[in-house]
Amino acid sequence: MKYSLFIWLLIGVVSCAAEYVPSKEMLMHKNNMTTQDAIDVVQSNIWGGDADTKGVCGSRGFWYDSESNMMVNEDGINLLAHKRGKQLDKVSKGFDDVVVFEKQYYNYTFEFQVIRKINVYDDPLLLPVFPECNRKNSSSKYFVIDLNIDDLHNLKFIVYQVEFDRLMAALSILIPDRPVLLK
Repeated sequence: MKYSLFIWLLIGVVSCAAEYVPSKEMLMHKNNMTTQDAIDVVQSNIWGGDADTKGVCGSRGFWYDSESNMMVNEDGINLLAHKRGKQLDKVSKGFDDVVVFEKQYYNYTFEFQVIRKINVYDDPLLLPVFPECNRKNSSSKYFVIDLNIDDLHNLKFIVYQVEFDRLMAALSILIPDRPVLLK
């Protein structure tokens, strides 16, 4: 009996995401949007404008500098990423070692075709793994969009409520037929 209750609780916790239902505004934007319009909308939301208020706030599978240009095209998001290069310095502080590595830069394309699902976080404060996505002092409601390839590769960015329907229309054009889950 204890185990069956645990399993039902576990299923409830795991399945707390709901499927996104497009609004009338989103469908209107989609019907009036070209592929180039969709690219421009995604571009303006992931990179451009004030870095403190919107844009990429987390990733897995690659490292990037927030100052790096991120260019959107119909195939994906191109950016200058980096990986760990040779060790430059090592300082021992008690039981901790601080190691500094060189950044080796390379061009990376986060491809739309391999994205499995899109997660929309309505309450970004529930993202402890990506604290950069939390804007506690924001005066406007915002969402975090997670373009998810798998558990080890994703890209998260902030979109404000006033841009949400346009962005979802753009994503539905650039990344069609992917499940969108509200979390």
